[in-house]
Amino acid sequence: MTRTPNDLKKIQTYLNKLYPKAICMLDHRNAYELTVATILSAQCTDARVNITTPSVFKKYPTLDTLASANIKDLQKLIKATGFYRNKSKFLIAMAQRVVHFHQGNIPSRSEDLIQLPGVGKKTANVVLSNAFGIPAMAVDTHVGRLARRLGLSTSKNPDHIEKDLCRLFRRETWTLLHHQFITHGRTICKAQSPLCHECSLRPLCPTGLREKKDPHTGRWVKTSERLISLVPSVTELMCQWGLASSLVGRTNYCIHPSRVLEKIPRVGGTKNPRFKDILRLKPTLVILERTENTKKIAQELEGARIPTLVLNVTDLKSCIKAYQLLGQRLHRETKSKKSVAELRRCILGRRVKSLKVLIFVWKSPWIVAGSQSYCGGLLKALGGQVLGDTNKSKDYPKLTSKEMEKLKPDLILLPTEPYPFNEKDRQEMMKLFPKSKVDIINGELLTWYLSRTPAALRYLKQNYFT
Repeated sequence: MTRTPNDLKKIQTYLNKLYPKAICMLDHRNAYELTVATILSAQCTDARVNITTPSVFKKYPTLDTLASANIKDLQKLIKATGFYRNKSKFLIAMAQRVVHFHQGNIPSRSEDLIQLPGVGKKTANVVLSNAFGIPAMAVDTHVGRLARRLGLSTSKNPDHIEKDLCRLFRRETWTLLHHQFITHGRTICKAQSPLCHECSLRPLCPTGLREKKDPHTGRWVKTSERLISLVPSVTELMCQWGLASSLVGRTNYCIHPSRVLEKIPRVGGTKNPRFKDILRLKPTLVILERTENTKKIAQELEGARIPTLVLNVTDLKSCIKAYQLLGQRLHRETKSKKSVAELRRCILGRRVKSLKVLIFVWKSPWIVAGSQSYCGGLLKALGGQVLGDTNKSKDYPKLTSKEMEKLKPDLILLPTEPYPFNEKDRQEMMKLFPKSKVDIINGELLTWYLSRTPAALRYLKQNYFT
């Protein structure tokens, strides 16, 4: 995932608000004490190191005293930090090298630091940035984990992650950013069970948004959801998938299933939802569809840092993609796979008829569902030829009387929504097209994508294409 400069700016803005004064959590008074503490912190918590180091520095207050330490005595003092045998060897050897080659002063150059026993690139960067005020990006397990989850690096190698982060962020921000990543990793972005529902970075995190599996665990992260659907048919699908308890808001037109939705708050219409009501409900995700909802509301939600999932359903191929996106994002992969399989079964089998079909969706002016509309896609999937496309539009073209006269449909469908076609309209259409079969069809069946797509295909296939 490529991160834009705007993404990087937002990430730093959020972190600066959350942790404006993040600092090194290892207690130290000078470069010597920080070097010792950082070596001890390997595979050990900072809290445990801070409990251990006071007794170490009391017995060995200088590099000279540590360089001449008895290894058994040192091991007793640092045993609680783990791997104490190796750490004691490193500490004494480190002190001896500093005394011999650097006049008893911890060096302030990276190339000198990494020559010290027990000091790798991470420890060197910690000492440089915190003891000497030299900007550096130390990559520990927390920093590496956040970098991968946020899509800032794809590597597992700390040196490669360091290069990626230093390339993306300004040098003067490296030290603070390192501490902010560590603090966020310890408190929110935990290794095995990240608290994605509490995370301010979630709108910018491909892992938290379930756009990809967690690169740290290899699994999809589990998040509790507060969902608002601005799409009637998607609301119905969510209930079919067992997500009714996660719904906290819907539009006025999200009406099915009525008993389930009657207690869920409404936030207005699909084109003009009440933004303040959406904010008040504190959703973790708002679901929109490109043609049903407006670009304005999507931009307002983005500006308020509310995660969105924008679907674009125009044909069966995009239906399958929408099922997959919803299943992935809503932790319903099994339901998604079953829906896709059912959809594919509906279009299998021999088709004995090939019909020219005209689907009206509005009257005065006449508007039809073209070949690139969702309804048109259903008919095309069953072998139908969708009529009504114009040079200006192939999704929902407007037709003049002259353009309609040129068409010779075998079948005309008049759905009961969005325009409420009735028997009078059917009689009128039969006069205009005396050789065509004209039927009124349930508008919700024909136009409610995803939740009713399989049923619509079965109905059309049974009644017109067999």
